[in-house]
Amino acid sequence: MSSDSQPPVGLRLCQAYFALAIALALVFGFLCAPAQFAYDISMVRVLLLMAGGATTLWLMSQRANSARVVGSLTALACALLSALDHAAFGAYDTLARYIGELATTSIMVVEYAGAIAVAVYLTFAPSAKRVLCRPPDMEPGSPDHHGWDKPLRERVRKWEFWRDLAIYFIVFSIVGHWAEILFCQLILAGVFMGGYDPSNAMLWDQWLFPFTAEGAALVAIVLILHPVSRWLLEKTGNRVLLALLLSFLVNMAVCTSIDFTTGMIANQDYQLWDYRDMPFNFMGQVCLQNSLVYSIAATLIVWVVYPLMDTALHRAPRGVTNAIAAGLGGMYLFLAMLYFVDISALFR
Repeated sequence: MSSDSQPPVGLRLCQAYFALAIALALVFGFLCAPAQFAYDISMVRVLLLMAGGATTLWLMSQRANSARVVGSLTALACALLSALDHAAFGAYDTLARYIGELATTSIMVVEYAGAIAVAVYLTFAPSAKRVLCRPPDMEPGSPDHHGWDKPLRERVRKWEFWRDLAIYFIVFSIVGHWAEILFCQLILAGVFMGGYDPSNAMLWDQWLFPFTAEGAALVAIVLILHPVSRWLLEKTGNRVLLALLLSFLVNMAVCTSIDFTTGMIANQDYQLWDYRDMPFNFMGQVCLQNSLVYSIAATLIVWVVYPLMDTALHRAPRGVTNAIAAGLGGMYLFLAMLYFVDISALFR
């Protein structure tokens, strides 16, 4: 059987295994109350499954030989962590409360038997070796990749641009959360003025809670603020300092407008933040200190961070970048299901 023919039954069963495991993980996130989801071995196992499973399915669709290694390791590692979780940390009892003991036991049997079968098939089966035979795509970037130094109208026509944009959104949704923690710590240390809520579990305990606003801000930087900075550089005759100053002012206007608009829509009762005691505030929704911090961060990303990231992704092997995008997509899908869909609230 050639690599271009219909996949053998064994390979299709492996694909079904990972698809089913991912679906069950999403159901698990759908049923769990976010505040009750502990950052323990269950989180490690689920994130490994989502990232490794999504990457494996992508590699299988490309007939890549690396799918055999990634798939085998993902299946065995998840089964091992699941056994440890069930035996030592009470995951069995937790799941059984939601779906019953019979369903939980059936899932465990399918999970362990399936993991072993998948690992054995991908490692030893001749049909798997014959079909999953393409070597890793180690060519850097895309031959017609249009990077950050090209006009936006050219870049948006390429699939790589949207893939990279998804990577930026996911990464900065998480990094933005950590930046918020750092900002609160600097307030505590007296570097910045203001207050914070030390009881905010979403901020302090749920370290992987995706701050969508920060991810969306990076998308806005790529689609709006960075092209504006390139336009300003061109219009000022490549006078970098002048273009940088003008770019900072534009960034400040945009960031402050977004912050104020968000506040007027979602923070009219000042439950999320309250800047009324801050100097140079406007209606308690925005203040000069935070606008300066946001604008400096945006300018740094526009002029330094984003070009470096885009250059790195362009130079990285295509196969590696695509696999990273698939893995991050799987991980983010679970986090979004866990934190943005709280079905348990209907039963409380």
